[in-house]
Order: sequence, then C-alpha cells, then structure tokens
Amino acid sequence: MFRRVAIVAASTVLVLVGSAAVLRAIDFGNENSPTIAQAPNERPGKRGHGLMRDLNLSADQMRSIQQIRSRYRDQLDNDRTAARQAQQELRKLMAGSAKDDEIRDKFRQVQSLRAKAAEAQFNSMLEMRGVLTQEQRQKFSEHMEKRRGEMRERFRDRMPGI
Repeated sequence: MFRRVAIVAASTVLVLVGSAAVLRAIDFGNENSPTIAQAPNERPGKRGHGLMRDLNLSADQMRSIQQIRSRYRDQLDNDRTAARQAQQELRKLMAGSAKDDEIRDKFRQVQSLRAKAAEAQFNSMLEMRGVLTQEQRQKFSEHMEKRRGEMRERFRDRMPGI
C-alpha cells in the first residue's frame, strides 16, 4: 500500500515538476527572470535566454503572451498556494493520529487542487501555443523535452529505488 502511494506521489511530483519547468520557461509570476515575451537581448546570460532567442518572437507575439500570462497569473498563484497548503495539512495528518478516512479525504483534496492548478496551467499553455507558429512550437517542444529529461534525472538522483 505504501509503495503504491509512493509511486502515485512520485508520479504527481514528476508531472508538477515538469509543469513547473514549462511555466519557468515562460515565467509565470517571477518578475526577476526572463520570459519568452521579453526581447532576447534584455537579459543576456539568464535562464531562458536561449529559448527566447531561438523562438524569435515578434512584438505582437510577445504582447499576446504577456496578456495571456497576466490573465492567468492570479488564478495560478492562488491554485498553487491552496494545493501547497493542503499538502502541508496532509503531511501533518500523516504524522499525527488522524484516521485513515480523514487522511484519504485530505489526499483527494490535494489531488483535486493540483488538478485545478494543472488545468489552468494547461489552458494558459494552450492559449500561448495559439500565438506561436508551427516552427516556434516545434522549437519550444524540443526545449521542453530536454528540460523534462533533466528534471527526470534530478528526480531519480533524489529518489533512489523508485
């Protein structure tokens, strides 16, 4: 039973880490890091710079992506905060003397909140995808596949035996 929960939790973490990598590439909510909606020469040497340069976004594309980001920023922040808070509550229940049913209910709540955040994230990515040309989509996809592989490697290094 514990192994199954560990596998589900590990899978959920991988999905969330991969999603976080996608969002970092387009920078939701972090005003100090580059976004694909910034001009390539604004922040040389910072993470994401190569992606911005490779995508070669037009001014209209940059503006559209910034607008999409703005529309989803608060919702994503709120959804992620709620999911983190519920996860902390789940950890406390697991460490304490809560009944199994209470822990299961909290786990379902965590899953639901994560799904809500993931759906908002997906919707924003889908909108941004509509702004990109086919060539830009392909370059972005290749970049993200590389990042997912790096994330998987880091996860494997941290979680031996899973």
